[in-house]
Amino acid sequence: MTALIAAAGGEIDGVQTSKTPYRNATAACEDGFEPLSKLVTRVMRAMSAQGIPQSVIDDANTYARKIKGQRKTPAKVDDPSTPGVDESRASHSAAQMSRSQRMENFESLRLLLESQALYTPNENDLKIITLATYLADLEAKTAAVGTTFVPYSNAMASRDDVLYINDDSIVKIGKLFKLYVQAAFGRDSTEWNQVKGLEFKDLRRK
Repeated sequence: MTALIAAAGGEIDGVQTSKTPYRNATAACEDGFEPLSKLVTRVMRAMSAQGIPQSVIDDANTYARKIKGQRKTPAKVDDPSTPGVDESRASHSAAQMSRSQRMENFESLRLLLESQALYTPNENDLKIITLATYLADLEAKTAAVGTTFVPYSNAMASRDDVLYINDDSIVKIGKLFKLYVQAAFGRDSTEWNQVKGLEFKDLRRK
């Protein structure tokens, strides 16, 4: 059991070691995406201010709504006067808010801007080349999340094997140990009183 406890400690340490880069990458990615919606709002205002045709602005608005997770029309709500029908079920979310979907729509918006000679904002962060640089940064940060998640996920799986899954896991051996003490010494024994309060639970998220 001593060797098993030592192995479990090593697996737990491995999870913590791999978790730090993943959490850092995730935080950096979230920080990178945080200004995206406001930036897109400013881009749309710049388009309107520069005389770009309304048909193009309408196309841009389609991408902008998806980037910001907005609907073109309000979602339906359930009508209490029709208890047999849930009208809200007919209203599916139009949001495309995964990181990859937001980046795809942002790139589509950027390409649309690139095709418009009238889009020449003075603000540096609204210029097409700056938008391209920002998108590349989002892509790099998103890729870092995926790269660091793999060793973290593998470490958690390895930890779970040692703690919960293997036939000689901590939880399974611990339960067998309590049964052995109870059988060998009886429920009224000092030995049983020393271990009966120990709990061995599977704490994995189901």
